[in-house]
Amino acid sequence: MNLDFAVDRLYEVGWTPADDSELERLPDGRRMPTVSCVKREFDRVGLELSIQHTPKFHCYRATWKPTAMDIERQDAAGTIVAACEREAAVYALAQLHAKRAREQQQNQQSVGLA
Repeated sequence: MNLDFAVDRLYEVGWTPADDSELERLPDGRRMPTVSCVKREFDRVGLELSIQHTPKFHCYRATWKPTAMDIERQDAAGTIVAACEREAAVYALAQLHAKRAREQQQNQQSVGLA
């Protein structure tokens, strides 16, 4: 995986840059959120995002989990591995958006069945 793939995935899951977001621009012109912007987005939904460098394997690991106050949402936890901190943050955000889209679709289907 690389940063371009992570940004592609972020756009595929419906992410759009907000006017108040801290954004970076890729050489091809696409915008993506900064690492601090991604962390704030996780905070807003009650998840704690941690990005750690693992020198032994030349990678970064992004892990997210519910905050201590919201322990009941263990299904909201996840982990990804990437080549750099920016890639880890962007791909983690893509995973978060994909999960939220799936949940929304399931809720709509269950409402339709009722």
